Amino acid sequence: MNNTEEDNYKKRPLWQWIMIYSIIGGIIYFAAYYFVLKPPHNYNIPVVGWSQPQEAVQQPIQQLTPMQNNDTKNVVILDSSGFSPATLTIKAGFTVIWKNNSGQSATVNSDPHPIHTDYPPLNLGTFPNGGTLQLTFDKPGTYGYHNHLNPNEKGTIIVQ
Repeated sequence: MNNTEEDNYKKRPLWQWIMIYSIIGGIIYFAAYYFVLKPPHNYNIPVVGWSQPQEAVQQPIQQLTPMQNNDTKNVVILDSSGFSPATLTIKAGFTVIWKNNSGQSATVNSDPHPIHTDYPPLNLGTFPNGGTLQLTFDKPGTYGYHNHLNPNEKGTIIVQ
C-alpha cells in the first residue's frame, strides 16, 4: 500500500465506522437469535418409528354423547390451582373431558414439555376459559399431560 491509500483508510468519517459496526453487530445479533434464542415453533415434531396418530376429536361439551358408566368421573377441571383430579384412571375406550375454569386460555398437551412427543393424540391444543376438550383413550397405558402455557400444571391419565 502506498501512503495515499493508507491515509484514505485512516480518514474515514466516524459515521461510516458507526454504520459498519452497527451492520456487523446487527447480523451477529439476528444470527444468535435465530440459531440460539428463538423458541421452537413446531411442537408436532415427527418421531421416527411412531405410527401415524389419530386426530383428536374436539367438541363442545353440549354436543357430547353420554359416556359409559359415570361420565362425571371422566371430567378433568383446570382451575387456578391446576388440573383436578391430577391423576385419573379409566378403562380403555373411555373418553376424558377437560374443562377450563382457570380464567384464561389454556392447553392440553402430551408430555414432555415443550416437545409433546410421548402421545401425540393428546396434543389437543388451546381452549378458552369455559371451553372443553375431549379425547377417547383406546390403548392401555399411562399418559402424562400438561398445560403448555403453564407447564407446572400437570396431570396423568391411566388407561387400564
